[in-house]
Amino acid sequence: MAVDLTASMEIQGLKESLKIVNKVDKSLRLEVGRDIKRIGEKTVVAAIMQILPPGAPMSGMEHAKRTGWYNSKNKGIIVKTNTRAARKRNIAKGAQYETIGVITVGTTGGALAMMDMAGKGPNRTRNKNPNRARPNFVQVLNERLGSGPSRFMWRGGEKAIPDFQRELGPTIDRVIYRANQELMKVKL
Repeated sequence: MAVDLTASMEIQGLKESLKIVNKVDKSLRLEVGRDIKRIGEKTVVAAIMQILPPGAPMSGMEHAKRTGWYNSKNKGIIVKTNTRAARKRNIAKGAQYETIGVITVGTTGGALAMMDMAGKGPNRTRNKNPNRARPNFVQVLNERLGSGPSRFMWRGGEKAIPDFQRELGPTIDRVIYRANQELMKVKL
């Protein structure tokens, strides 16, 4: 089961500009996507990695399997660009139920997702089988890693937003400039 936790930040006009550039110059769009990913890994992912514990937070996670702490180099933290529109069912409602971030940072690793968001839901154990339920799981995580859900991803992402925006500025300017050039051709 892949878990995708995301936090997003939107710069006005970037989504539309990326769509225009993709229609005109696909190679530039791919290059911009690679730049965004590189900058995101350098700033946001690095900030998240700094606050992750070096070892497994709990002894049951000291393995390299699917839910183990040592299963990947960067714990499955990924940076994506997304230019899709809101779903049609939500457009009818004014797209108030779906905000789509252009640049998202998420995790696909099971261990990091569990450590990050454990305790968010109403059922603190998330297991109906009493033999498998761990009632102190969230309490131990809070003691060892910090308070409450979103222990790493959101906290690290928020710290990195100013650096990310500053480094992303020239790339966004290039995309918007190219999109504006194309729009001027169409209008003339």
